[in-house]
Amino acid sequence: MEGQGSRTVLLEALQALYHHPDPAVRTAANQWLEQFQQTMEAWQVSDSVLHDPNSSFEALYFCAQTIRTKVQRDYEDLPPSSPLSLRNSLLTLLIKFRQGPPAVRTQLCLGIVALAIHMPPEEWGTGGVVQWFGKELGSQAEAMPCLLELVTVLPQEAQSYKISVRPERRRQFQRELVESVQDAFSLLTSCLREGASQLREQVLRAFAAWMRLSYGISAATLATHPLVAASLAGLDSEETFDAAVDACCELIRYTVSGNPVDLAAHMSLVQVIVPKIMALKVRFAVAVKTAVAEKQAQQVIGEANGYDGEEDEETVKGMAYLFAEMGESYVELISTGTNEALMIVEAIAEVTSHPDDNISAITFTFWHRLSQTLTSRDEEEHTGEEEAAMAALREKRITIFGPTFELLVSLVSFRVKYPKGFEAWRKDELVDFKETRYAVADMLLDAANVLGGETTLRLLSQPLLQMTASLSSGGTWEWEAVEASLYCIRVIAKTVPLSENVILPQIMTLLPQLPPHPQLLYTSSLTIAALADWLGAAPCSQTLLPTLLGLLTSALAVPEDPCAAAALAVKHVCDACSKDLGQSVDALLELYRQVMSGQGNFHLAPEDELQLVEGLSIVVSSLPADKLPQAVEALCIPVLAPLETLVAAAQQGGPAQTFTANQYILHIDRIGHIFRYVTQPDVLAGVFQRMWPLLKLVFIQRAGDGKSMERLCRACKFAVRNCGRALGPSMGLLLQELQERYQQHQHSCLLYLASIVIKVYGSDPACASYLGTLISVLFGQTVSLLQNIQDFTSKPDVADDCFLLASRCIRYCPQLLVASPILAPLFSCAMAGITVQHREACRSILTFFHDLLDLPTSHPGKQYRASVDKVVVPAGHTLTRLVIACLVGALPESRMDEVIQVLVSMIRLYGQLVAQWAQEAIALMPAAVVKDSEKVSFLQAISTGASGADSTSSFTTIMEEMSDVCRRNKKAREAVQNALQPLSLTFSKPV
Repeated sequence: MEGQGSRTVLLEALQALYHHPDPAVRTAANQWLEQFQQTMEAWQVSDSVLHDPNSSFEALYFCAQTIRTKVQRDYEDLPPSSPLSLRNSLLTLLIKFRQGPPAVRTQLCLGIVALAIHMPPEEWGTGGVVQWFGKELGSQAEAMPCLLELVTVLPQEAQSYKISVRPERRRQFQRELVESVQDAFSLLTSCLREGASQLREQVLRAFAAWMRLSYGISAATLATHPLVAASLAGLDSEETFDAAVDACCELIRYTVSGNPVDLAAHMSLVQVIVPKIMALKVRFAVAVKTAVAEKQAQQVIGEANGYDGEEDEETVKGMAYLFAEMGESYVELISTGTNEALMIVEAIAEVTSHPDDNISAITFTFWHRLSQTLTSRDEEEHTGEEEAAMAALREKRITIFGPTFELLVSLVSFRVKYPKGFEAWRKDELVDFKETRYAVADMLLDAANVLGGETTLRLLSQPLLQMTASLSSGGTWEWEAVEASLYCIRVIAKTVPLSENVILPQIMTLLPQLPPHPQLLYTSSLTIAALADWLGAAPCSQTLLPTLLGLLTSALAVPEDPCAAAALAVKHVCDACSKDLGQSVDALLELYRQVMSGQGNFHLAPEDELQLVEGLSIVVSSLPADKLPQAVEALCIPVLAPLETLVAAAQQGGPAQTFTANQYILHIDRIGHIFRYVTQPDVLAGVFQRMWPLLKLVFIQRAGDGKSMERLCRACKFAVRNCGRALGPSMGLLLQELQERYQQHQHSCLLYLASIVIKVYGSDPACASYLGTLISVLFGQTVSLLQNIQDFTSKPDVADDCFLLASRCIRYCPQLLVASPILAPLFSCAMAGITVQHREACRSILTFFHDLLDLPTSHPGKQYRASVDKVVVPAGHTLTRLVIACLVGALPESRMDEVIQVLVSMIRLYGQLVAQWAQEAIALMPAAVVKDSEKVSFLQAISTGASGADSTSSFTTIMEEMSDVCRRNKKAREAVQNALQPLSLTFSKPV
């Protein structure tokens, strides 16, 4: 298609995309435009449209974006003579659009910066790219906004991985920019001096961007620099305030840069910055008072606009960010507790006191870091005297900051209280409120770490205890205030010592007396759950347990959140107080029976019922031996009876009657929880043996249903884990069923159950015979299923659990797999699926290779060297090529570590042989993508690693470098993959 014809079609496609009423036409237009951007003619056509004064905004933006993306990713497609003419064209266009549209101008700036990263430094003259920009645009007053935007974007894009350059060029460009910081500062200073006042904001934003690269400049130089003075002065101007905040934050970060941080070396700049920021404290205090008055007016008037604030909200946030940044950066200095440090803390506390939750939360990270700094302990070893001195200093600092953290508790705890009318909130408002509560919870834990759990409990319980005291004089419960106090107490419950015997007994006694509001029941139940450990250790637990269990029983009858929280609390109480509840086990089992059988007015969801099963299983497990069998039977009957009824109905109903998976899963999950949480192996093994006929029927009835089989295998997994070798007499029956069902339906969960069996029984010589048969059958069936990458893609769960099972065989019973005939086809199967994109399946395959290759290098695995060699060496060149293909693009970058580990294991086992195999693979890579020097570096790293001389970190760096080179853009990645052709390699398959 000719360029003019392409341009016409382009404009028609854009018109259709933005204005055609038919969605199908818009979709087709979008697809054409995406394909157009991949073509070579997109360069010329886009440039032509941008130079046309009659082009629409949609066309201008699309073409500017196209030029930008093509410079970023397709620069290597340009002929050698084109970059300079492209640069001149983009510069002309940038001046043309100096007045806008801004979106088009920004795309052009990004394109020029991407060009700067691609082009060799000599193309920009001896002064570098910054001076070149200054020469070309600095002399034109009307072009100064373009110049400032370019200079701002330049450091921001320096590390962008959207720009497909080689790693060495990216690092070189970053060094060039660091060396150009002084040039950038000079250029910005000139713009500051000569430019109009409206450009001052742009100058400050550019200065902030360059400050991130300016760590080589001395603090003394910056302290007197005009740009620093302008940044600090900008805090006094509404027009420049936001940009000045960004610049000042970068200046603060600069003062704590370096490794190790040397604040003393930066003190000349600190002494300039801190007073200016602290001068905002009075202004912020006024803003807080205004905000408080506004909130009070809203509450009185009942309107959102009851009071007009003097400060803009964004300005208030900007001041808050400055105080918080200063605190976070200087937290080590602040923790010394000097008078100057405490002044900063007071300013930050002022921010925390702001009634707007979003503004207050800006400081939470500082308080967290201060809490950690005050309470952290040096991990290095010290003498007894040194340790005592450090402990004394720590206690002194905590004493200094104690009043601040006590104030902090009062400043944040009120924010968790439900306001009046919250029931009418929108969903997003409720989400915001819950997020505020979570943030406050973290803050209270930070305070408790400094103050101690008992002190924090005393502070948080005061409103609740005062309200309780007021009842005798005619006061009433305000459930919102009660719930807020309980929420806060629940948050810090784990920090309260188990020995606390003053406040918590009062709280726990009070809970059953509270109003039965659903939200209050919910929080009360969760409070009991959080304090279950304390309850288990408290001398008064025998007195408290009956009334608390009564409260939880009543909450179980309240739908949704309260009953779910009550079920959770029952579980925690059963866990913490299992021995104390032995006398109440009959009552608990009766409650359990009613819930499981659907009797009574209970509203538990299936997942909440499982909490009760877990809790009662723990209590039953702690009973004396003489009571255990009867209690276990009482635990099992309510869950077995409905399953027996269901199985019988299915048998009698025949093919005409159908039953859903969920009907079975409900009962199977309950049984699984009994197997999981009853901790008496012999008793549990007897239970499993008695249940087996029923479970076998379920295996048969639900054999074709993956969902039911997954839950059934999960239940059996818990039985195998908890019973261990006590399950022996039933194990043969289970494994026979497992083999038969897998041959019939190939559910992946059957493979996973087999891996659990291998983990428990693999090292038992008495089990070798039937375990060998098991893995032979399972692997043989799986290998026949997974013949090519399409099979792996369509059955990733089977692949995942197959190679998980294989890895466990290597670890627990290598004699059953490594020396068997099934290893060779299994190895070939793994090679066929190594490029599968499914995360877990791929990870299991890579782990299998890693484990197999590492086996002969371990002392107990040396005996398997010949068996491993027999399988791996003939396929070594193919496996190496596959691993390299995965490294350079066949797999996502997130799989990089696992791929490198496989390569390391190969090198460790086969040394220079891997270097030979790698050389064959690397030779296939096109020279246009990978330079000879890059190939040599890669092969040298493998050869050095094979000799044992290279460090793991250095080897990994070079592997990642090669990956980055080959992945730098789509064309490079495709070229390398087309050369290595990982999906076209053939593997030996079992006959």
